[in-house]
Amino acid sequence: MVFLMVTPLTPSVFAQQSESTASLLLQFDSQHDLSAKEHLLLTVTNKDAGAGPALLRLAKSTTNSDTRWMAMRGMATLGYKACAPFLEASLKDSDALVRANAARALGDLQIRNASDALLAMFAAEQEPPAIQQASLALRMLDIKSASPYIRQKIPAFTGQTRAWLIQALGTLGSAADVPLIAGYLDEMMTDMAATEAIRELAGVSFGPRTLGLSGYPPPETLAARAWWKSHKDKWPHCDDCRPK
Repeated sequence: MVFLMVTPLTPSVFAQQSESTASLLLQFDSQHDLSAKEHLLLTVTNKDAGAGPALLRLAKSTTNSDTRWMAMRGMATLGYKACAPFLEASLKDSDALVRANAARALGDLQIRNASDALLAMFAAEQEPPAIQQASLALRMLDIKSASPYIRQKIPAFTGQTRAWLIQALGTLGSAADVPLIAGYLDEMMTDMAATEAIRELAGVSFGPRTLGLSGYPPPETLAARAWWKSHKDKWPHCDDCRPK
Protein backbone atom coordinates (compact mmCIF):
# COMPACT_ATOMS: atom_id res chain seq x y z
CA MET A 1 0.00 0.00 0.00
CA VAL A 2 1.37 3.39 -0.96
CA PHE A 3 0.68 6.35 1.29
CA LEU A 4 1.07 9.95 0.18
CA MET A 5 3.64 11.99 2.10
CA VAL A 6 1.96 14.85 3.94
CA THR A 7 3.41 17.93 5.61
CA PRO A 8 1.74 20.72 7.58
CA LEU A 9 0.29 23.51 5.47
CA THR A 10 2.21 26.76 5.48
CA PRO A 11 1.52 30.10 3.80
CA SER A 12 4.14 29.24 1.18
CA VAL A 13 1.76 26.61 -0.22
CA PHE A 14 -0.31 29.47 -1.58
CA ALA A 15 2.49 32.01 -2.17
CA GLN A 16 2.08 32.08 -5.94
CA GLN A 17 -1.66 32.75 -5.86
CA SER A 18 -3.60 35.94 -5.33
CA GLU A 19 -4.54 36.70 -1.72
CA SER A 20 -8.23 36.01 -2.40
CA THR A 21 -7.54 32.60 -3.97
CA ALA A 22 -5.15 31.72 -1.16
CA SER A 23 -7.80 32.62 1.40
CA LEU A 24 -10.40 30.54 -0.40
CA LEU A 25 -8.08 27.53 -0.51
CA LEU A 26 -7.38 27.80 3.20
CA GLN A 27 -11.13 27.86 3.84
CA PHE A 28 -11.58 24.96 1.42
CA ASP A 29 -9.04 22.82 3.27
CA SER A 30 -10.56 23.48 6.70
CA GLN A 31 -14.18 23.00 5.59
CA HIS A 32 -15.56 19.45 5.99
CA ASP A 33 -19.21 19.96 5.10
CA LEU A 34 -19.01 18.52 1.60
CA SER A 35 -21.66 20.79 0.10
CA ALA A 36 -19.96 23.91 1.45
CA LYS A 37 -16.55 22.55 0.48
CA GLU A 38 -17.71 21.92 -3.08
CA HIS A 39 -19.09 25.47 -3.26
CA LEU A 40 -15.70 26.87 -2.22
CA LEU A 41 -13.97 24.76 -4.86
CA LEU A 42 -16.40 25.98 -7.51
CA THR A 43 -15.68 29.56 -6.50
CA VAL A 44 -11.94 28.96 -6.88
CA THR A 45 -12.19 27.29 -10.30
CA ASN A 46 -14.64 29.91 -11.59
CA LYS A 47 -12.58 32.91 -10.55
CA ASP A 48 -9.02 31.64 -11.08
CA ALA A 49 -8.30 29.58 -14.19
CA GLY A 50 -4.65 29.37 -13.09
CA ALA A 51 -5.38 27.73 -9.74
CA GLY A 52 -4.23 24.28 -10.87
CA PRO A 53 -0.69 24.47 -9.40
CA ALA A 54 -2.02 25.68 -6.03
CA LEU A 55 -4.62 22.91 -5.96
CA LEU A 56 -1.90 20.37 -6.68
CA ARG A 57 0.32 21.73 -3.89
CA LEU A 58 -2.63 21.62 -1.54
CA ALA A 59 -3.58 18.06 -2.54
CA LYS A 60 -0.02 16.92 -1.90
CA SER A 61 0.33 18.74 1.43
CA THR A 62 -3.02 18.41 3.17
CA THR A 63 -3.73 15.88 5.89
CA ASN A 64 -7.42 15.91 4.93
CA SER A 65 -8.47 13.20 2.50
CA ASP A 66 -11.64 15.08 1.53
CA THR A 67 -9.48 18.03 0.44
CA ARG A 68 -7.22 15.71 -1.53
CA TRP A 69 -9.92 14.04 -3.58
CA MET A 70 -11.98 17.15 -4.09
CA ALA A 71 -8.92 19.10 -5.22
CA MET A 72 -8.51 16.43 -7.90
CA ARG A 73 -11.95 17.40 -9.19
CA GLY A 74 -10.86 21.01 -9.33
CA MET A 75 -7.70 20.20 -11.27
CA ALA A 76 -9.72 18.17 -13.76
CA THR A 77 -12.21 21.01 -14.14
CA LEU A 78 -9.35 23.37 -14.95
CA GLY A 79 -7.77 20.91 -17.39
CA TYR A 80 -4.54 20.92 -15.39
CA LYS A 81 -2.69 17.94 -16.88
CA ALA A 82 0.53 18.57 -14.95
CA CYS A 83 -1.13 16.83 -12.00
CA ALA A 84 -1.07 13.48 -13.86
CA PRO A 85 1.88 11.92 -11.94
CA PHE A 86 0.17 12.77 -8.64
CA LEU A 87 -3.12 11.30 -9.84
CA GLU A 88 -1.40 8.11 -10.98
CA ALA A 89 0.34 7.72 -7.61
CA SER A 90 -3.00 8.34 -5.88
CA LEU A 91 -4.51 5.27 -7.55
CA LYS A 92 -2.74 3.36 -4.74
CA ASP A 93 -3.93 5.62 -1.91
CA SER A 94 -5.45 3.95 1.17
CA ASP A 95 -8.64 6.03 0.85
CA ALA A 96 -11.21 4.68 -1.63
CA LEU A 97 -12.56 8.13 -2.48
CA VAL A 98 -9.06 9.36 -3.26
CA ARG A 99 -8.56 6.38 -5.58
CA ALA A 100 -11.98 6.93 -7.14
CA ASN A 101 -11.40 10.59 -7.90
CA ALA A 102 -7.84 10.02 -9.09
CA ALA A 103 -9.17 7.51 -11.63
CA ARG A 104 -11.98 9.81 -12.73
CA ALA A 105 -9.66 12.80 -13.10
CA LEU A 106 -7.27 10.75 -15.26
CA GLY A 107 -10.22 9.94 -17.50
CA ASP A 108 -11.51 13.51 -17.59
CA LEU A 109 -8.04 14.80 -18.46
CA GLN A 110 -7.51 12.07 -21.10
CA ILE A 111 -4.19 10.96 -19.59
CA ARG A 112 -3.67 7.97 -21.86
CA ASN A 113 -0.18 7.10 -20.64
CA ALA A 114 -1.75 6.25 -17.27
CA SER A 115 -3.73 3.40 -18.86
CA ASP A 116 -1.59 0.61 -17.40
CA ALA A 117 -1.73 2.04 -13.88
CA LEU A 118 -5.48 2.59 -14.15
CA LEU A 119 -6.04 -0.95 -15.39
CA ALA A 120 -3.95 -2.40 -12.54
CA MET A 121 -5.88 -0.34 -10.00
CA PHE A 122 -9.24 -1.44 -11.43
CA ALA A 123 -8.27 -5.12 -11.51
CA ALA A 124 -7.41 -5.07 -7.80
CA GLU A 125 -10.15 -2.68 -6.64
CA GLN A 126 -12.91 -3.94 -4.32
CA GLU A 127 -14.59 -0.73 -3.14
CA PRO A 128 -17.76 0.19 -5.07
CA PRO A 129 -17.14 3.99 -5.38
CA ALA A 130 -13.66 3.40 -6.77
CA ILE A 131 -14.86 0.63 -9.09
CA GLN A 132 -17.58 2.89 -10.47
CA GLN A 133 -15.33 5.84 -11.22
CA ALA A 134 -12.50 3.68 -12.53
CA SER A 135 -14.89 1.87 -14.89
CA LEU A 136 -15.97 5.22 -16.28
CA ALA A 137 -12.36 6.33 -16.68
CA LEU A 138 -11.61 3.11 -18.58
CA ARG A 139 -14.49 3.95 -20.93
CA MET A 140 -13.26 7.51 -21.38
CA LEU A 141 -9.78 6.28 -22.30
CA ASP A 142 -11.14 3.38 -24.41
CA ILE A 143 -9.02 0.78 -22.60
CA LYS A 144 -10.45 -2.34 -24.21
CA SER A 145 -8.00 -4.60 -22.38
CA ALA A 146 -10.12 -3.95 -19.28
CA SER A 147 -13.00 -6.06 -20.60
CA PRO A 148 -11.93 -9.39 -18.97
CA TYR A 149 -11.73 -7.70 -15.56
CA ILE A 150 -15.10 -6.03 -16.09
CA ARG A 151 -16.69 -9.39 -16.94
CA GLN A 152 -15.29 -10.87 -13.73
CA LYS A 153 -16.60 -8.03 -11.58
CA ILE A 154 -20.17 -7.81 -12.98
CA PRO A 155 -21.51 -10.85 -11.04
CA ALA A 156 -19.48 -9.94 -7.95
CA PHE A 157 -21.25 -6.63 -7.37
CA THR A 158 -24.87 -5.51 -7.26
CA GLY A 159 -27.06 -2.48 -7.84
CA GLN A 160 -25.49 0.73 -9.04
CA THR A 161 -21.97 -0.68 -9.19
CA ARG A 162 -23.09 -3.53 -11.43
CA ALA A 163 -24.89 -1.02 -13.67
CA TRP A 164 -21.70 1.03 -14.08
CA LEU A 165 -19.78 -2.13 -14.96
CA ILE A 166 -22.38 -3.15 -17.54
CA GLN A 167 -22.14 0.30 -19.11
CA ALA A 168 -18.37 -0.06 -19.27
CA LEU A 169 -18.62 -3.48 -20.92
CA GLY A 170 -21.07 -2.03 -23.43
CA THR A 171 -18.33 0.34 -24.56
CA LEU A 172 -15.26 -1.86 -24.17
CA GLY A 173 -16.62 -5.34 -24.85
CA SER A 174 -17.76 -7.10 -28.02
CA ALA A 175 -20.89 -8.64 -29.48
CA ALA A 176 -19.93 -11.86 -27.68
CA ASP A 177 -20.85 -10.11 -24.42
CA VAL A 178 -24.50 -9.64 -25.41
CA PRO A 179 -25.74 -12.87 -23.72
CA LEU A 180 -23.98 -11.96 -20.46
CA ILE A 181 -25.42 -8.47 -20.47
CA ALA A 182 -28.89 -9.64 -21.51
CA GLY A 183 -29.00 -11.69 -18.33
CA TYR A 184 -29.49 -8.41 -16.45
CA LEU A 185 -32.36 -7.03 -18.56
CA ASP A 186 -34.86 -8.22 -15.94
CA GLU A 187 -32.96 -6.93 -12.92
CA MET A 188 -33.97 -3.62 -11.39
CA MET A 189 -31.13 -1.04 -11.34
CA THR A 190 -29.26 -2.83 -14.12
CA ASP A 191 -31.96 -3.30 -16.76
CA MET A 192 -31.60 0.15 -18.32
CA ALA A 193 -27.80 -0.08 -18.35
CA ALA A 194 -28.12 -3.49 -20.02
CA THR A 195 -30.47 -2.04 -22.63
CA GLU A 196 -27.98 0.66 -23.56
CA ALA A 197 -25.05 -1.76 -23.58
CA ILE A 198 -26.83 -4.15 -25.95
CA ARG A 199 -27.83 -1.24 -28.17
CA GLU A 200 -24.15 -0.25 -28.35
CA LEU A 201 -22.68 -3.73 -28.85
CA ALA A 202 -25.27 -5.23 -31.20
CA GLY A 203 -26.22 -2.11 -33.12
CA VAL A 204 -29.91 -2.79 -32.50
CA SER A 205 -32.38 0.04 -32.05
CA PHE A 206 -34.97 -0.30 -29.30
CA GLY A 207 -36.66 2.96 -30.18
CA PRO A 208 -35.93 6.50 -29.04
CA ARG A 209 -34.48 7.01 -25.58
CA THR A 210 -37.22 8.02 -23.18
CA LEU A 211 -36.80 11.43 -21.61
CA GLY A 212 -38.60 12.46 -18.44
CA LEU A 213 -41.22 10.40 -16.61
CA SER A 214 -42.43 7.42 -18.59
CA GLY A 215 -43.17 4.69 -16.08
CA TYR A 216 -40.98 1.77 -15.22
CA PRO A 217 -39.50 -0.03 -17.00
CA PRO A 218 -39.23 2.40 -19.93
CA PRO A 219 -40.41 1.32 -23.39
CA GLU A 220 -36.92 0.73 -24.74
CA THR A 221 -36.15 -1.76 -21.96
CA LEU A 222 -39.38 -3.62 -22.65
CA ALA A 223 -38.40 -3.69 -26.32
CA ALA A 224 -34.93 -5.01 -25.45
CA ARG A 225 -36.44 -7.78 -23.32
CA ALA A 226 -38.77 -8.81 -26.15
CA TRP A 227 -35.93 -8.66 -28.69
CA TRP A 228 -33.66 -10.87 -26.60
CA LYS A 229 -36.44 -13.38 -25.91
CA SER A 230 -36.92 -13.84 -29.65
CA HIS A 231 -33.20 -13.95 -30.47
CA LYS A 232 -31.38 -15.66 -27.62
CA ASP A 233 -31.77 -19.20 -28.97
CA LYS A 234 -30.02 -18.35 -32.25
CA TRP A 235 -27.67 -15.53 -31.25
CA PRO A 236 -25.55 -14.48 -33.09
CA HIS A 237 -26.62 -16.50 -36.13
CA CYS A 238 -29.68 -14.48 -37.05
CA ASP A 239 -30.23 -12.13 -39.98
CA ASP A 240 -31.59 -9.22 -37.95
CA CYS A 241 -29.14 -9.29 -35.04
CA ARG A 242 -25.88 -8.62 -36.79
CA PRO A 243 -23.54 -6.25 -34.93
CA LYS A 244 -22.69 -3.13 -36.89
